[in-house]
Amino acid sequence: MNNTVIEARSFMILVAFFTVGTSILIAPSGLAHGAKQDAWLASLIGIAMDVLLVWLYIALAERYPDRSIVEYCELALGKWVGKALALAFICFCFLLASLLIGDMGFFLTSQIMTDTPIEASELLFAAAVIFTVRAGLAIYSMAAELFYAVMIVLFLMIFLPSVPEFQAAHVLPALERGIMPSVKSGFTFMTLQELVIMLMFYPNVVKGTGRKRGFLVGTLIGSAILQLTTTAIILVIGAPVTGNQLFPAYYIAKHISIGEFFQRLEVGMMLLWVLSIFMKLTLTFHASVKGMAQLLRLRDERPFLWPLAAVMIALSLACYPNIVYAREMIARTWAPLAILFMVVLPLLLLAGSFIRGRRARV
Repeated sequence: MNNTVIEARSFMILVAFFTVGTSILIAPSGLAHGAKQDAWLASLIGIAMDVLLVWLYIALAERYPDRSIVEYCELALGKWVGKALALAFICFCFLLASLLIGDMGFFLTSQIMTDTPIEASELLFAAAVIFTVRAGLAIYSMAAELFYAVMIVLFLMIFLPSVPEFQAAHVLPALERGIMPSVKSGFTFMTLQELVIMLMFYPNVVKGTGRKRGFLVGTLIGSAILQLTTTAIILVIGAPVTGNQLFPAYYIAKHISIGEFFQRLEVGMMLLWVLSIFMKLTLTFHASVKGMAQLLRLRDERPFLWPLAAVMIALSLACYPNIVYAREMIARTWAPLAILFMVVLPLLLLAGSFIRGRRARV
């Protein structure tokens, strides 16, 4: 399972799915709450930050082209510090996987299957994720290529009918409160992408410039979907309504109507979101399982699948006692935690790799 090799195009598509993830449903609300009518600008700022981080990740990964971030923690920072930080990174991946399955369970049981216990929906998706990870990266990356076209079609099916409803007044006056609210909201938006986790799979991509380009292009494709979605939501329903909705993209999909024939497109939005979050959940859970096996120097990841999945469900239920708690946790706690692993750890590893490289030459 560790020696799987995938094409750069497959990696690009996985990155695009990972970028869209949960953000397509939950990010516009947070952006509108912080930046108001400038939410579209805040998302652009967040995307620019994401692109800069991807360049950092590529620079780091190319210094250890055959290793994952868990493996080169020890190479760059020494045995004990490296192992401790690698374990912390694995815990970060695992916590994110728990939050993702909690997101999915809450959305489905609050919006669609209201009579279904959240535990049942999470068990179902956890089982699906386990079987997907067992199939291997090569298999589910090929499935992602098939679903990629579906994701684009579903997005266009929802975005294009909303264009006639655009109202320019909803984004005016621009920068009414200055640029800082947009910068702060863009920073929070950036921490919802967690693209550093894709460094666990970077060494599995065919070597060459294609994997660098795939990482960057996949980020841009996913970011474009998020940017267009956020802008459309603000232009259609305005910042106040967007900020008060838990899932504003799902809200506008329910209210799209063209000639009383083409309407109620929330099923398309649901499918789009389930596809993207399922792929992100699979990659994040796989990263934690793969990282644990690498940390313990084991060749087989599969013994960790069921035990970690059980803990993941229990942790997700603890993280989601109610939606108010979850929103406060994401708004106040997640960004500082994520920045440690998205920015501080890669910079530390890059610095450590240069220092050790110079010492080796001396």
